[in-house]
Amino acid sequence: MSEVIAKLQEDHRRMEVILGVLDRKIANLTEGNNLNLFMIRTILDYIVNFPQKCHHPIENFLLRSLTRRNPQAGAISAEILNEHEMLANIVTRFVHDVECIEPGAPILKDELVATLNAYEDLLVQHMQKEEEFFFPAAEEYLIQADWDVIETRMRDKGDPVFGREADREYRALHKVIIEWGGK
Repeated sequence: MSEVIAKLQEDHRRMEVILGVLDRKIANLTEGNNLNLFMIRTILDYIVNFPQKCHHPIENFLLRSLTRRNPQAGAISAEILNEHEMLANIVTRFVHDVECIEPGAPILKDELVATLNAYEDLLVQHMQKEEEFFFPAAEEYLIQADWDVIETRMRDKGDPVFGREADREYRALHKVIIEWGGK
């Protein structure tokens, strides 16, 4: 397995863990407890920005490369790119709902839970599709030169899209959320 695919799969596992923390925090709300808005906003920062800055640019590069190498295998590209946009729209709606919460005001729990469930359902299905179809197709059809380009860019700290600095920052944020979320 390539270093790139291993990183993308690790990203998926990290997102699943973050979703588990978010689920627990929203479950606390539905059980009548107060919502820790700072914690929710921190999680949302991760959910919004990590895919956009660190994960999807790599997938998008692979999708373009796959489409060039094998247009039939690359047919999944449009579907995955569309899902990236759908996920961003749903999480934007969730962020908006959270930002509208006023301290001490009643919270529309059902709306928050419905939006979160829609996001999670699509994200889980999306990650499964990538792991079952897209990643294996990339490994089958991409040539070493394709992998070399992206792996070189991933190691370049100065690269604004593929550089490791943003990824390192989000790994640190992930650790803080997990530690804090367990309390």
